[in-house]
Amino acid sequence: MRFFKLLVACLFLSACIFGTSQNAKFYTLTSEQTAVVSKKCNAFIGVGRVQLPKYLDRPQIVTQGKDSPEMVISEYNRWVEAPAVLTTRVLTEDLSALLPKAQIKMRQNVTEKFDMFVTVEVVKMNAVLSEKAQMEAWFTIKDNTGKLLKRQKFSSELKIGKSYDDLINGYSMLWMQLSKNIAEHLAKSIS
Repeated sequence: MRFFKLLVACLFLSACIFGTSQNAKFYTLTSEQTAVVSKKCNAFIGVGRVQLPKYLDRPQIVTQGKDSPEMVISEYNRWVEAPAVLTTRVLTEDLSALLPKAQIKMRQNVTEKFDMFVTVEVVKMNAVLSEKAQMEAWFTIKDNTGKLLKRQKFSSELKIGKSYDDLINGYSMLWMQLSKNIAEHLAKSIS
């Protein structure tokens, strides 16, 4: 019996010492540079936390199988921060670049007063590696009294390559497209 325990301990230790596991890679979305939408919009604009479906609001990056409804959750390809926080930050950065005169800020608490307030609800943000990245979302713009100024659906897809780098670049471009759409409506609402 003692020999058996010793053998198990040796096997366990050798697996720990000689075994290798894949290292996780961590990704972030980036704010993509694009042309300014308006240099006249100087409003104080709040951005609410982006609402994501539960299957996406996790550290692991989720993709979809090719020609399949199967969702693939990668243990080794992860977001560097919570996806809802990450997407809210990128949306805020993109809007700031598109509307450089506006003061755009993520809402920290419900008592903050803004000239306009933006919320985004993502319905779908899927990707099939070597094929496409796609996003469907609803955005809402309200004024400082809570009056609804705009509620619109956004839908787009892009071709992507086979790597997770390609996937993240595709998602960053989709967020810029959504941000540009929102910025155009914000600029019209202020004028």
